Amino acid sequence: MKTITLNSRALLYLTASLLLTLQMHMDRLPVWILLAAAGSLLWRLGVHLGRVASPHWSIKGALVLLGFSGIYLTYGRELSIESMVSLLVAGFALKPLEVEKQADSYVLIFLCYLLIGLHFLFEQGPLDYLWVMCVLVVVLTTQISVNQSLQKDHEEKSSNDVHWQALSLFLKSLPLAAFLFFVLPRLGPLWVLNIPTQDGVIGLSDSMSPGQIAELGKSDELAFRVRFDSQVPAMKDQYWRALVLDYFDGETWSQRYQPPVDWQPAKLVKNGAKDELIKYEILLQPHDQKWLFSLGVASPETSGIGVSDDARLISKKAIHGQMQYFATSNLSGAMQQDGLSALALNYYLQLPSGDNPRSREFAQTLKTRFPAISDFTYALQRYFNGTEFYYTLNPGELETSNTIDEFLFDSRKGFCAHYAGSLVYLMRSVGIPARVVLGYLGVEENPVANYYSVYQYNAHAWVEIWLQGRGWLKIDPTGWVAPERIEQGLEEAVKRDFAGFSSNSPWLKAMRNQFNALNYYWNDWMLNYKGAAQQQLMNQFFGDRSDTQLILLVLACLFSAVGIGFVFMFLDVRREKLSDEQKLLYFYRMKLQNFGIQLQAGSSLTQMSELALAVNPHLQVELHDIRLAFERSLYVNPDSRMTRDESKALKKCIKLMFRKFNRPVDQPTGQSPAGQTSSSQN
Repeated sequence: MKTITLNSRALLYLTASLLLTLQMHMDRLPVWILLAAAGSLLWRLGVHLGRVASPHWSIKGALVLLGFSGIYLTYGRELSIESMVSLLVAGFALKPLEVEKQADSYVLIFLCYLLIGLHFLFEQGPLDYLWVMCVLVVVLTTQISVNQSLQKDHEEKSSNDVHWQALSLFLKSLPLAAFLFFVLPRLGPLWVLNIPTQDGVIGLSDSMSPGQIAELGKSDELAFRVRFDSQVPAMKDQYWRALVLDYFDGETWSQRYQPPVDWQPAKLVKNGAKDELIKYEILLQPHDQKWLFSLGVASPETSGIGVSDDARLISKKAIHGQMQYFATSNLSGAMQQDGLSALALNYYLQLPSGDNPRSREFAQTLKTRFPAISDFTYALQRYFNGTEFYYTLNPGELETSNTIDEFLFDSRKGFCAHYAGSLVYLMRSVGIPARVVLGYLGVEENPVANYYSVYQYNAHAWVEIWLQGRGWLKIDPTGWVAPERIEQGLEEAVKRDFAGFSSNSPWLKAMRNQFNALNYYWNDWMLNYKGAAQQQLMNQFFGDRSDTQLILLVLACLFSAVGIGFVFMFLDVRREKLSDEQKLLYFYRMKLQNFGIQLQAGSSLTQMSELALAVNPHLQVELHDIRLAFERSLYVNPDSRMTRDESKALKKCIKLMFRKFNRPVDQPTGQSPAGQTSSSQN
């Protein structure tokens, strides 16, 4: 492979491309990769300036081993999208140390293209697309600059020319890219490798420890967006159901019982005047799990979604990308069952043996005084109301193994998970089947786009108890301690610790709503542009035609677009074949012909000068100087090209000469004034 030395401009563009590509992944990368990239660039700068030598192969090998070790220590053995992208970025960050050959610079450029594409695994907003296009232009500029650095006349090319050439290539590719996007059908992959993303852990998990939901309450990450077809339910009815937890190990609640799932659920119908059906559409953020979110008793209206016996919506596939689905809910409907199976009953009464003795004794004493379940529940409510319990996002850690006892009788500070977990424990202690339900409570309106957002700080836990003949009854003990959380939202309940947007500035709120609305419309359109929507667009452009006719039309348009693209490329290539001297010589020939000098296609510089001199003897010096300037640059020493200043000076000289130029008398084409044909000369 031929060893080359890239000029300073090409190295500068390579550095800019590397930094911009790294910036796109910066918030997902470990700090040590960023430090490695900075060190790699500084070392390469030292090599370019002659201050340090290129690293020995042993040093490169050691750096590679350190990179693998860093990835392993950062992410562990479990594969994730972040770990694999970080591994690729780590190699990318060290690649500048090897940019010594032409192939090395191209590898770095192509890695830029690959990592730019991988950015869409994590972000797909409209601003992300705009930023990606800007970075692509920079990388294209880098590629062109590297190509030109191999040419002998690369120093004569200005930066502006390189920029415009890159921008021109990019703009010419946009129509073809748009055509392919709008026309090509959305075909599913032949196979799918479901590798989770660690970003998915920002959200609910299938377990609940006392402080876990409190940590989510400090996150303003988006969980999903929802648009209602009918009236928006009241705040007290905005319980978005996701998970049911049945197993308690003394500290953490988790899901062990797996109820059956109906993959062909019946549609909901009103059974009485009190039933209230609500239809809505959800645009869900990826969370790498199969559970979905719904209100009350729900029925999906999207294929691939089932309803479990514990009234949850379940997707057949894990949600690794944004998902849109539709559902109908009955907010007044009860989760009725004829009865609990022996297996389900065991799960919903399960408790660790011998733990939390004070809580067990307290529940037994209270149940003895109030044997009816309704009276017992009311007695518990009065206890929570009459005791100084605090609802807080910073409850502190429970230090003993008897976490329920410590919370109920010592700390009395907790978030929703503390209250829900303790109530289920008390219910089970006296033989009442109970379970923890995880989800979200509340929505935030965006009046610009008429949709509502649910954020991670809306995460909530509540309780359901089993009543024979009535089914599962929802109880939210958080409302006993902090009713404002249920009626007005989290911001009113924990004003100082609220993680969401809480500015009182009208224009800031308006800007935020406009930006969020743009994101919503973009994601909604991108997800919906397939199938029927694509067919409708095709019909608008091509009319109502058969599938065969549409395919032929699409192919014709595709080949036409490719053909037009090749024409533009051919014109660019033809234009690029002419050097500055050749373009100036062409200008000189046109001027002579415009003033009546009859030239043949192969007329040499000497012939042109003689023909012009025959009728303009007073311009002998100017014609001689112009001929010598062209011959010296084009023929005597082809490696010595004119500079831009010399080219401009010669063009100015030609223009000044033609101001004093006389038109010739008619004479045979290609003949000198003496009637003799000049010998052809270079």
